[in-house]
Amino acid sequence: MGRYVSAWSSEEFSAESDLHWSAWIQGYFKYGSSHASDSEQVWRRNFQELYTRDVTLMALGDVNGRTGLDVAGGAGDYCIVLSLLGADMACQDLSEASIEVGRDRASRAGVEIDFHTGDAQTLQFGDRTFDFVITTDFFEHITLEQKRSVLSEIGRVLKPGGTLVIKTPNLTYLQGAVALKRAAAVVRFRSPRIHIAHTRDNPDREHHGLSTFREMEGLLSEEFFVDTERIPLMLRRRRLPKWLGRLLFGFWPLTEHLILRSRKSVFVPVSDALGEMD
Repeated sequence: MGRYVSAWSSEEFSAESDLHWSAWIQGYFKYGSSHASDSEQVWRRNFQELYTRDVTLMALGDVNGRTGLDVAGGAGDYCIVLSLLGADMACQDLSEASIEVGRDRASRAGVEIDFHTGDAQTLQFGDRTFDFVITTDFFEHITLEQKRSVLSEIGRVLKPGGTLVIKTPNLTYLQGAVALKRAAAVVRFRSPRIHIAHTRDNPDREHHGLSTFREMEGLLSEEFFVDTERIPLMLRRRRLPKWLGRLLFGFWPLTEHLILRSRKSVFVPVSDALGEMD
């Protein structure tokens, strides 16, 4: 178990010039400048991020031979991985530039993905089209009413009994983390003006829609989703003892991301369809 945890906590570094087109899929993020040249960007491979993505995808179950949609999927990187696992994937995103990048990456990966450009509140697919829908790192960017609209559309394009998996940062975890950092700053006689990146406390307000488990579960219930499950994540930090990380596994306030798996109702859409028959 110790070796397993250590592997996920390990790091790899690469110069920007050595990165492959699939760098994001491999988990690389900007880190700093290399020692050789200040102009050379260094990227770090984040295995904890890859672990989080694994848990998210595995929540879908076996996708081989199933039809899936990534809502607000950007350049379709999740779609590429799911396609390689045997799924028939589609992706819709608001950014035409991201969609163009996605088409190029899909071609390089040798997979076919049905890309569409458009607002997630109006999905460009027919009713009951998909076996599953996935959406990652999107709901923190939209308002409560927009979340309701998006979930309504997802329910429309899912087949009865279809699976929805959502990943988004956990507001409760982030609030607790910031509170601890502020307390530590005061003890060290430093400024406690520490904020959650991209939230209401920051000028860009990019993550103004951060959610809690309870809020997201309530929204799913409003749209006739059932059997909603919280998917736990292992918390790993350099200064956090491994035994404590294992002890906190499944403690929802300290789960870094909300990962929820839910199913579209069967009886509501099927019974409505029967009620429309002669």
